[in-house]
Amino acid sequence: MRAVFAALAVSLGLFAGPAYAQDAKPATEATGSNYDALEQVQLTAAQVTNYIASVADMQAAMGDAPADAAEPDAKTMAKLEAISKQHGFKDFNDYNTVAGNISLVLDGVDPETKTYVGADKLIAKSIAEVKADKTMKEVDRKAALTELQAQLKAATPVKFKGNIDLVVKNYDKLTADQGAAK
Repeated sequence: MRAVFAALAVSLGLFAGPAYAQDAKPATEATGSNYDALEQVQLTAAQVTNYIASVADMQAAMGDAPADAAEPDAKTMAKLEAISKQHGFKDFNDYNTVAGNISLVLDGVDPETKTYVGADKLIAKSIAEVKADKTMKEVDRKAALTELQAQLKAATPVKFKGNIDLVVKNYDKLTADQGAAK
């Protein structure tokens, strides 16, 4: 169940991809094992569209969950299951697989250029930025570099290249609510 909640947190924008020094949660903290348990699947345009349409409802359902819970309670899970089906998914696990695959691609999209470069490249860029940041305290720099190095080692490549095209095509819609979800 914890993996379900972690993937949902990723999909709802509670994690915004590779940690940029000061403004994002570390990937391993937010997702447990990054994407190790994710079943990578070939996404369809309909799945991406249905996912986009479901985000507000999913956020609302998660907003009803107890704030201190490590995972959704039974009432919240029932809502998530119903919302998944309402938006064309077989069940919540199907929704979660699609959400995880979308998030995996989003982690590799450069937000400045809105092109896919790969999570490893974005993490390497963050490492360079942290090393060059003269305003960071040394203890903070070391901690950030340690976390970024761990993220770099755990970076998961996208198996289905068609997923990249679908996600990049819908990038603006997929990231529109991310600021509100954090």
